[in-house]
Amino acid sequence: MAPLCAARVEQSQLTLRSPYLDNDLVALIYRAPRELASSTESSLRLIYEGNSALAKLPTDRGLVYREAPILGKLRKLYLEFTVKAEYAHDYGMPQRLASLDHLLAPLHLERSFLGRHKFYHFRVWYRDQLAPYLKEILLDSRTRQRSYLKGEVLLDMVNTHVNGRQNWTREIHRVLSLELLQRQLIERW
Repeated sequence: MAPLCAARVEQSQLTLRSPYLDNDLVALIYRAPRELASSTESSLRLIYEGNSALAKLPTDRGLVYREAPILGKLRKLYLEFTVKAEYAHDYGMPQRLASLDHLLAPLHLERSFLGRHKFYHFRVWYRDQLAPYLKEILLDSRTRQRSYLKGEVLLDMVNTHVNGRQNWTREIHRVLSLELLQRQLIERW
């Protein structure tokens, strides 16, 4: 059976729900023409018609209903840059730049863009504020001896991240989640 056909059979047996949303509203959204669904114009217009003062406030991506074209374009370019800069400084920090970033840390260049789009910055937190916690949990002998982990690789990964020489944020997320699950759900029983 083809995957598409199998998906249709599965969907015929399920009742899809969207928590906290009216089912009729969800059904209406799915019937919207593609050009409306992919455009922000209709959403911004609805906000404007509901509360024109609210519609004057830009979104985190710089969108405003019927804004001056040049000002709107400049604002949008700036905010798109800060979104990408925030990602690059956190999860997307290339390994080769992590040590340079650590050297430049006293200048606090990240203050110009961090926190504008997200409130959490795990790469920095794992390196600085959460470093003692990470070392306590992930460098514990029980964790390093897990059959599904390579203890020496884990030791190197945590130490190079905490020292600011490399970015292992995603990997630390995974290993930390596994270890906490192991301790809270498996070993507790």
